[in-house]
Amino acid sequence: MSILSKLNPLQWIADIAKEPIVEWQKRKTLAVQNEENVLQRDHEIRLKKMDVALELAKSGQQIEADWDTAAQNNMQHSWKDEWFTLLFSIPLVAAFFPWFQPFVLEGFKTLEKTPDWYMWLVVGIVTATFGLRWMFGKIKLK
Repeated sequence: MSILSKLNPLQWIADIAKEPIVEWQKRKTLAVQNEENVLQRDHEIRLKKMDVALELAKSGQQIEADWDTAAQNNMQHSWKDEWFTLLFSIPLVAAFFPWFQPFVLEGFKTLEKTPDWYMWLVVGIVTATFGLRWMFGKIKLK
């Protein structure tokens, strides 16, 4: 190369402008890579949170199932389930006898006037006794 090519003004300008452009491109590339890494980490965190939530849900369901199974196993050594079965069967059977029907109807009318907390207490006792706690998950309160 001759000395004239070194004195080429366009080449000289290109050499001066080249370095900042290359550095700017490197910074942009790094910024995009960093942003991609952040998005990837956020995605991994969301997946981990979902896995943890799934495990907690499974263990919670297992705890409820274990509770209900234990309640049903305890029924073998308890008289409560027989007592509740007999108690709830009385109005059912009495409704088929005409002379008991007025008493059954009056009893249900009276039960309609009981406070909600008392009815929920009875429902809770019965569901715990028979191992039916899973039913509370199905009941939607108004």
